[in-house]
Amino acid sequence: MPQAGHATSPADTPGRQTLSAAQEAARMDAVRRYDILDTPPDGAFDRVATMAARLFKVPVASVTIVDEDRIWFKAAHGLEGVNEISREPGLCGSAILSDETLVIPDTLTDPVAFNNGLVAGPMGVRFYAAAPIITGDGHRLGTVNILDTRPRLITEDDTATLADLAAIVRDELEMRLAALNALRAEQERRREQEEARQRAEQDKNAIEAFASTLQRTLLPPALPVVPGLELACHYATASPQNVGGDFYDVFPLDGARWAFFLRLVP
Repeated sequence: MPQAGHATSPADTPGRQTLSAAQEAARMDAVRRYDILDTPPDGAFDRVATMAARLFKVPVASVTIVDEDRIWFKAAHGLEGVNEISREPGLCGSAILSDETLVIPDTLTDPVAFNNGLVAGPMGVRFYAAAPIITGDGHRLGTVNILDTRPRLITEDDTATLADLAAIVRDELEMRLAALNALRAEQERRREQEEARQRAEQDKNAIEAFASTLQRTLLPPALPVVPGLELACHYATASPQNVGGDFYDVFPLDGARWAFFLRLVP
């Protein structure tokens, strides 16, 4: 049997008036963690909004994320061209103040909702119900909403169904977050590998430069001029990284004799 229940609004329910600054900061940290705001349309969320409209036979249904100063629509059925609205109390802005499904059978009789822009404006919303999208650690990111332009009643089973749709959205967000985290971890792994490769390349270049300098110090900077003898040489290292023991030299022994020395290390 349909039942009216009562219009649950933050104005008449103790403990649901506002979120403390600390609670709101933690909630916004959770919103940012899921990295969902201003993302392109997604079929999974669109299907939830369409399913909600079909199940409850309402003209408008949506999946929203509540930002600091706006309500952003991740998916909307019956709201063509609307991406976001201001964060006014009474509807979406009030639905995230509790873990319970918010049901307002007639918005004009609700002390908070009656003044909301969707109610008082051209859209003329008269019925509103929303289930909060609650993360595993208890933060309310946004809502799954159904709206109608006439007052109506829903059953307890209906509110449970709306909560189930919100849970489906939560599960989809969790899967999306897991995929994003896996992608970020892979990107970080590749970044670390590239940095390690660059460091290894720099170390290799430094070793080669050091080895080359050391090898040159083992050789005479220039061959001496020996009367009656033409000297020339060419020296190539076996490895640019390793310093061997090969070297050569030409030096005088006395006024008439010169010595040539060559050492090759196998």
